[in-house]
Amino acid sequence: MSEFNPEFIKALAHGDTEAHEQLKSLPLTVRMALGTAIDQLRRDEDIIPMNGGISIYEQKKSSYVDDDEVGKALAERIQREKDAKALQEQIRQEQMEKEVRYKVSRARAGLPY
Repeated sequence: MSEFNPEFIKALAHGDTEAHEQLKSLPLTVRMALGTAIDQLRRDEDIIPMNGGISIYEQKKSSYVDDDEVGKALAERIQREKDAKALQEQIRQEQMEKEVRYKVSRARAGLPY
């Protein structure tokens, strides 16, 4: 942290938008080093950023917003899986019936199956 401007790090830790804009122009390695310094400062001084600011732990926002829509999507997926499983079982059953009919016809004719 001593190699960077302490006021700049403190501004970033507090979530200053101007400082954040300046940070975007820096190389990735410098941003990563600043991110660790910012997180260390936040831990040491119990700083909670006002607008999220920068963090080395990027948290992606969930694309699901509406719980009802999520429920509907899950119900639809479960129904599709049930339908697929039922179709698979029906195909398996038909195949078994074909094999049984084939074996029975061969047995009636006295032929080995």
